[in-house]
Amino acid sequence: MREQTAKVMAYAGTLCFLVMPYIVSYNYSLFLLFAVFGNILLLPQVLKAKQYNLVVLNIIGGMGYLINIINLILN
Repeated sequence: MREQTAKVMAYAGTLCFLVMPYIVSYNYSLFLLFAVFGNILLLPQVLKAKQYNLVVLNIIGGMGYLINIINLILN
């Protein structure tokens, strides 16, 4: 992956995290989608920086939000 692509993805992921607190009271499902995409979009940047603790944190956090989305769909 090119460096410029990883940088744009990181900005988009950061934007998702910045928007999340303002959406949670409006629409919880949308909040969860922003949380999952934010975690996914930040992965290339932290992989490139070799910050493996943040890689694990993003994967676990994204999976937790994804489980919440699945529970919302099933219930």
